[in-house]
Amino acid sequence: MQTAKKQHIWVGVDISKKSFIAAVDVPEATGSRKALTSLPTKEFELTEAGSVQFHEWLSETFAEYRFSIVMESTGCYSKKLKKFLSEKQNDLPIAVLNGRQSSNFVKSLDLPHKTDKSDAQALARFGTERFPEPTANEDGIRETLKELSRERSALVKARQMLENRSDSLFDAFTQKVNEHVIATLNSQLQVLEKEMERCIKNDAELCHEAELMQTVPGVAAVSAYGFLAELGTLKQYSSRKLSLISGLTPRIISSGTSVNHSCLSKRGSARVRQLLYLDCMTAVTRIPELNTQYRNLIAKGKAKMTARCACMRKLLLIIRAVVVQDRPYRDFRKFPQNALDF
Repeated sequence: MQTAKKQHIWVGVDISKKSFIAAVDVPEATGSRKALTSLPTKEFELTEAGSVQFHEWLSETFAEYRFSIVMESTGCYSKKLKKFLSEKQNDLPIAVLNGRQSSNFVKSLDLPHKTDKSDAQALARFGTERFPEPTANEDGIRETLKELSRERSALVKARQMLENRSDSLFDAFTQKVNEHVIATLNSQLQVLEKEMERCIKNDAELCHEAELMQTVPGVAAVSAYGFLAELGTLKQYSSRKLSLISGLTPRIISSGTSVNHSCLSKRGSARVRQLLYLDCMTAVTRIPELNTQYRNLIAKGKAKMTARCACMRKLLLIIRAVVVQDRPYRDFRKFPQNALDF
């Protein structure tokens, strides 16, 4: 006898530091949707034991359904819960949303209150209406590399703040402390960079991509590791998709006859744009295509930052072309005419 296929429903999860609230968008007996505020909810601890209790609650209370989970990206907390749930059931579809997506959706509901419970209910309804794609699990090497890269950025920022303060310090003891902390940060930065290199060398494909990237003028090892940490292998992206996720495509803002301008979309990783900005300062002077583009844009009256951003996008596409063509930058002239477009 053939078993009837279970109906699919969405479970919204709102995560905080120590716990998470789950809401299930279960339909009425008639098949119609429940009122958003009447969706069943329950709170669990953000621990492995709490994730087991969550899974048991779903399996026992809503046994006649199959589930997909939707949650908002909350850094380490959403990663932790996703890891717990995937270990319990590795085929459980889990969609992790960009905060902008979920925030705009919640606002569109015009709810009278904003609580963890209402956010979980709204996320469940988002799943029911939008069917978000499950988020792929990141491989361990890339996740470690991303953490190392971002920790390095945090230390560089802290060092810069201390260096900026050094000229304003007059007390000898305070100056000594400042110098000691800067020296410690420099030491730890070297340790982090060596660990990033070791991490990359554990994956032959990523190591080869990093070596190819570094043949592009202006792209240092730390930048190459950062691109791989934030984006993964560049072979998986078309030129258009890479431009979109880097946030370097223009966003058109137009309304009637009085509003008509554009700006960077700034979607995706800000870290990628930061790395490109720093690399582009050198690349523009050493890559003829970028230098020509920059000068032409300035000649047309474009602002220096606008011209710089256009060159950042082209630099990223050159890096991608080098990786996809599997040839160093010195052979760039031999690449197909559409190497930057496909």
